[in-house]
Amino acid sequence: MNLFTAAAYIAIVMISISILLTLIRFIKGPTLPDRVISLDVFSANLLAILAIYSVLAEEKAYLNVALIMSLIAFVGTMTFAYYLVQKRNKYKDD
Repeated sequence: MNLFTAAAYIAIVMISISILLTLIRFIKGPTLPDRVISLDVFSANLLAILAIYSVLAEEKAYLNVALIMSLIAFVGTMTFAYYLVQKRNKYKDD
């Protein structure tokens, strides 16, 4: 095992810990925006793990999957943000 492989495995472990902390924030999040942000961070962490695994496995197809997942996560986050803005404007007008 070379230094790069060891560093990649350490990075996967650290990102996994970050995923657990993000899940705690998702569960405890007192407001909806907190949960939306934690979901976005969760998806970014999953994409990072997928990219590292792609490099370790020397499989380029996983990078294509990561790219598509990142686009879907971005659209989902923007949809939630739009919903929150519309919800706030609705109550502001009342």
